[in-house]
Amino acid sequence: MRTDHLPALQTLLPLALLLAGSVCAQERPVDDPNPLTETQRIQHFLSRFSFGPTPGLVEQVRKVGLDKWMDRWLEDEVEPSKYLAERLRDLETIGLDSTTIVRRFSSQKLRNKPREELKDAVLFRSIYGANQLEEVATDFWRNHFNVDINKGNVRYYATEYENAVIRKHVLGPFGQLLEASAKHPAMLVYLDNAISRRPPTKQELREIERNTRRKTKSAERAQERVEIAKQRGLNENYARELLELHTLGVDNYYKQKDVIAVAKALTGWTVQNDPKQKIGFRFRADMHEKEDQVVLGSRIRDDRKQPLEIGEKILKKLARHKGTSHFIAWKLCRYFVNDKPSEAMVKRVASAFRRSRGKLADVYRAIVKDREFFAPANFQAKYKRPYEFVVSALRVTGAEVRSTRDVHRYLALMSEPIYECEDPTGYYDQAEAWNDPGTMAVRWKFALDLVRGRIRGIRVPDKFYEGLHPKLPLVWKDQLAARVLPAGLSEKTSKALDRQIRGYLEDRQDRGALRDLPALILGMLLGSPEFQRQ
Repeated sequence: MRTDHLPALQTLLPLALLLAGSVCAQERPVDDPNPLTETQRIQHFLSRFSFGPTPGLVEQVRKVGLDKWMDRWLEDEVEPSKYLAERLRDLETIGLDSTTIVRRFSSQKLRNKPREELKDAVLFRSIYGANQLEEVATDFWRNHFNVDINKGNVRYYATEYENAVIRKHVLGPFGQLLEASAKHPAMLVYLDNAISRRPPTKQELREIERNTRRKTKSAERAQERVEIAKQRGLNENYARELLELHTLGVDNYYKQKDVIAVAKALTGWTVQNDPKQKIGFRFRADMHEKEDQVVLGSRIRDDRKQPLEIGEKILKKLARHKGTSHFIAWKLCRYFVNDKPSEAMVKRVASAFRRSRGKLADVYRAIVKDREFFAPANFQAKYKRPYEFVVSALRVTGAEVRSTRDVHRYLALMSEPIYECEDPTGYYDQAEAWNDPGTMAVRWKFALDLVRGRIRGIRVPDKFYEGLHPKLPLVWKDQLAARVLPAGLSEKTSKALDRQIRGYLEDRQDRGALRDLPALILGMLLGSPEFQRQ
């Protein structure tokens, strides 16, 4: 399809700004008594438990039934995507463990390849993954247990972290996911627990001084070594984030003394990083603080014969804690339901978390089964993060993605590059973090570049436009909207697009330019408030 006649972004920017103000406005009042239609229920489900529908997916779900469709995803009874398999096959590092990656790709020339291929794999799986519930759950936990590939050797460890920690456990018990993340080199390096150790004793400091004097014959050098040794000690970073971000929530149940106690219990949890051996978790008894700890009011014994166990006991205690069930339920409801989920729903989901002993598949099911999930007030009540917007646009158009280079560039411009969040919180999923009218221009540019074929390695197939009325271009908007937005457009957006389409037709004397109009309409639909919402 020719797109050279499409108007420039500057021409459409006033329309983008006009519609931007209504992006987060809810279509229905909180007390709306009218239930969602069947199509709206399916769209709502797919907007939260997938990265949006692909062409024809709404009808497939309607035919099978929403509950059965979700069961297929929860039980992982879906046929893998052949197209995804082809894309992943081209990524040399994606199936390798950390040891192999360090051995093969730690040179200056190759050191960026593992992290770039990991970002590609994440994107391909989100777009083409057949089990979309697994994909969005992975997206949630990837941010919950965030690591940044730009810190130290995390670039080499993150591929295994994605596969063996996050993806492996997203349908299983939360406790297993928590412990797997705590012991993985990517997390140990990212939050500095790999260097956390008990402070040196006076005897050890004297030994350092004596040895240095003997080797260097310098009292000054010996004192420097002693001062350096004093600085090596307890690091509270991971312990704090474990309590604040991974389990209990900010200032819930714990105090600073608990952070210190947990940090002491986890001293010696470090990384075996010699590539001549298998890279992975290592417990070093010589770095460990050998004493019992009081955590959340309970004394936890440090077994001198099994000193690793005190940290494992703390993780189990946190995974089972009532505060953790509530915090995780609240975050999941915020992610899947509403930026401000009701306390009643959070309590019910937290109860399901405890009943199932943290089995995440049961928690996801409890969210969808909850009486509030399909409440009209929650329909299109959330605003897509940049990543969700980009992936959903590629999915709904059936885009053929051969190269992801430009997609990563766009995600960086939208401030959400994959695996590059420096803050341990991960990327926020609330509208207030992303709903800036200034950023709408970047989203509109992505949408227009996509339909114009100006994103290298990506094209919207011509078959997407098949079936449009041959002589009535004014109805193309409704025909295309039915494919992109099954629940329809608001009256405001519909009228705004009508004005833009009529102006386009009036300005074109060359009727051949009509061949470009479907792409223009599609681009405007992808930039509409209804598509920005989920």
